[in-house]
Amino acid sequence: MTDADFHQAIGRIRRRHWLHYPVQALLMVGGILAGSSQAAVGPTLEPRLATWPTLLGLLALLPVVGGLLYIVSRYLRPNLRRPAEENLRIYQGRVVLRNSLLGLLALPLLVSYAIGHHPLDLALGGMILVALGWQTRPSAQTYQQWLLG
Repeated sequence: MTDADFHQAIGRIRRRHWLHYPVQALLMVGGILAGSSQAAVGPTLEPRLATWPTLLGLLALLPVVGGLLYIVSRYLRPNLRRPAEENLRIYQGRVVLRNSLLGLLALPLLVSYAIGHHPLDLALGGMILVALGWQTRPSAQTYQQWLLG
Protein backbone atom coordinates (compact mmCIF):
# COMPACT_ATOMS: atom_id res chain seq x y z
CA MET A 1 0.00 0.00 0.00
CA THR A 2 1.44 3.35 -0.99
CA ASP A 3 1.39 6.44 1.15
CA ALA A 4 -1.23 8.05 -1.10
CA ASP A 5 -3.47 4.96 -0.85
CA PHE A 6 -3.10 4.99 2.93
CA HIS A 7 -4.13 8.65 3.24
CA GLN A 8 -7.00 8.09 0.82
CA ALA A 9 -8.23 5.17 2.98
CA ILE A 10 -7.94 7.27 6.15
CA GLY A 11 -9.88 10.06 4.44
CA ARG A 12 -12.62 7.58 3.50
CA ILE A 13 -12.77 6.33 7.10
CA ARG A 14 -12.96 9.95 8.32
CA ARG A 15 -15.84 10.77 5.94
CA ARG A 16 -17.76 7.70 7.07
CA HIS A 17 -17.08 8.67 10.67
CA TRP A 18 -18.66 12.10 10.17
CA LEU A 19 -21.61 10.58 8.30
CA HIS A 20 -22.23 7.97 11.00
CA TYR A 21 -23.40 10.33 13.75
CA PRO A 22 -26.13 12.13 11.74
CA VAL A 23 -27.42 8.84 10.35
CA GLN A 24 -27.53 7.28 13.82
CA ALA A 25 -29.23 10.41 15.20
CA LEU A 26 -31.89 10.22 12.48
CA LEU A 27 -32.48 6.54 13.23
CA MET A 28 -32.80 7.22 16.96
CA VAL A 29 -35.16 10.17 16.38
CA GLY A 30 -37.23 8.06 13.99
CA GLY A 31 -37.46 5.25 16.52
CA ILE A 32 -38.38 7.63 19.30
CA LEU A 33 -41.04 9.35 17.19
CA ALA A 34 -42.49 5.99 16.22
CA GLY A 35 -42.47 4.88 19.85
CA SER A 36 -43.81 8.17 21.19
CA SER A 37 -46.94 7.83 19.09
CA GLN A 38 -47.77 4.77 21.19
CA ALA A 39 -46.49 6.20 24.46
CA ALA A 40 -48.76 8.26 26.63
CA VAL A 41 -47.54 11.86 26.57
CA GLY A 42 -49.51 14.76 27.88
CA PRO A 43 -49.65 17.58 30.40
CA THR A 44 -51.18 15.50 33.18
CA LEU A 45 -49.30 13.11 35.45
CA GLU A 46 -51.19 9.90 34.56
CA PRO A 47 -50.05 9.67 30.91
CA ARG A 48 -46.44 10.26 31.95
CA LEU A 49 -46.66 7.50 34.55
CA ALA A 50 -47.98 5.14 31.87
CA THR A 51 -44.82 5.81 29.83
CA TRP A 52 -42.42 4.70 32.59
CA PRO A 53 -42.52 0.94 31.78
CA THR A 54 -41.46 1.71 28.22
CA LEU A 55 -38.67 3.98 29.42
CA LEU A 56 -37.46 1.39 31.92
CA GLY A 57 -37.40 -1.22 29.17
CA LEU A 58 -35.31 1.08 26.98
CA LEU A 59 -33.05 1.85 29.90
CA ALA A 60 -32.50 -1.86 30.55
CA LEU A 61 -31.85 -2.53 26.86
CA LEU A 62 -29.28 0.24 26.50
CA PRO A 63 -26.49 -1.40 28.59
CA VAL A 64 -27.13 -4.74 26.89
CA VAL A 65 -26.70 -3.27 23.42
CA GLY A 66 -23.71 -1.22 24.59
CA GLY A 67 -22.10 -4.27 26.17
CA LEU A 68 -22.55 -6.34 23.01
CA LEU A 69 -21.02 -3.59 20.88
CA TYR A 70 -18.13 -3.29 23.32
CA ILE A 71 -17.45 -7.04 23.29
CA VAL A 72 -17.46 -7.13 19.50
CA SER A 73 -15.12 -4.12 19.33
CA ARG A 74 -12.63 -5.83 21.65
CA TYR A 75 -12.26 -8.65 19.14
CA LEU A 76 -11.32 -6.19 16.40
CA ARG A 77 -7.60 -6.13 17.08
CA PRO A 78 -4.78 -5.24 14.72
CA ASN A 79 -2.20 -7.71 13.53
CA LEU A 80 0.99 -6.48 11.90
CA ARG A 81 1.23 -9.71 9.91
CA ARG A 82 -2.04 -8.99 8.10
CA PRO A 83 -2.09 -6.99 4.88
CA ALA A 84 -2.48 -3.25 5.43
CA GLU A 85 -5.84 -3.16 3.62
CA GLU A 86 -7.31 -5.74 6.00
CA ASN A 87 -6.07 -3.84 9.06
CA LEU A 88 -7.69 -0.68 7.65
CA ARG A 89 -11.01 -2.53 7.19
CA ILE A 90 -10.82 -3.81 10.77
CA TYR A 91 -10.03 -0.30 12.00
CA GLN A 92 -13.01 1.08 10.09
CA GLY A 93 -15.27 -1.58 11.63
CA ARG A 94 -13.95 -0.67 15.06
CA VAL A 95 -14.64 3.02 14.41
CA VAL A 96 -18.22 2.25 13.34
CA LEU A 97 -18.85 0.12 16.44
CA ARG A 98 -17.31 2.74 18.74
CA ASN A 99 -19.40 5.48 17.13
CA SER A 100 -22.54 3.36 17.51
CA LEU A 101 -21.83 2.80 21.18
CA LEU A 102 -20.99 6.44 21.90
CA GLY A 103 -23.95 7.70 19.87
CA LEU A 104 -26.27 5.94 22.32
CA LEU A 105 -25.26 8.54 24.92
CA ALA A 106 -27.64 11.04 23.30
CA LEU A 107 -30.60 8.65 23.49
CA PRO A 108 -31.79 9.65 26.99
CA LEU A 109 -31.92 13.30 25.95
CA LEU A 110 -33.90 12.42 22.84
CA VAL A 111 -36.35 10.40 24.91
CA SER A 112 -36.62 13.32 27.34
CA TYR A 113 -37.41 15.60 24.40
CA ALA A 114 -40.09 13.20 23.16
CA ILE A 115 -41.75 13.24 26.59
CA GLY A 116 -41.31 16.83 27.67
CA HIS A 117 -40.89 18.66 24.34
CA HIS A 118 -38.12 20.87 25.73
CA PRO A 119 -35.93 22.16 22.87
CA LEU A 120 -32.94 22.28 25.23
CA ASP A 121 -32.94 18.47 25.42
CA LEU A 122 -32.79 18.22 21.64
CA ALA A 123 -30.02 20.84 21.44
CA LEU A 124 -27.98 19.09 24.15
CA GLY A 125 -28.35 15.75 22.36
CA GLY A 126 -27.08 17.32 19.14
CA MET A 127 -24.19 18.99 20.95
CA ILE A 128 -23.22 15.66 22.52
CA LEU A 129 -23.11 14.00 19.11
CA VAL A 130 -21.04 16.83 17.60
CA ALA A 131 -18.61 16.77 20.56
CA LEU A 132 -18.27 12.99 20.31
CA GLY A 133 -17.62 13.22 16.58
CA TRP A 134 -14.97 15.85 17.12
CA GLN A 135 -13.30 14.04 20.02
CA THR A 136 -13.14 10.64 18.31
CA ARG A 137 -12.32 11.69 14.75
CA PRO A 138 -10.01 9.19 13.06
CA SER A 139 -6.65 10.26 11.70
CA ALA A 140 -3.48 8.64 10.47
CA GLN A 141 -1.97 9.12 13.92
CA THR A 142 -4.87 7.44 15.75
CA TYR A 143 -4.76 4.56 13.26
CA GLN A 144 -1.05 4.08 13.85
CA GLN A 145 -1.54 4.20 17.63
CA TRP A 146 -4.26 1.55 17.33
CA LEU A 147 -2.06 -0.55 15.08
CA LEU A 148 0.87 -0.47 17.48
CA GLY A 149 -1.19 -0.53 20.69
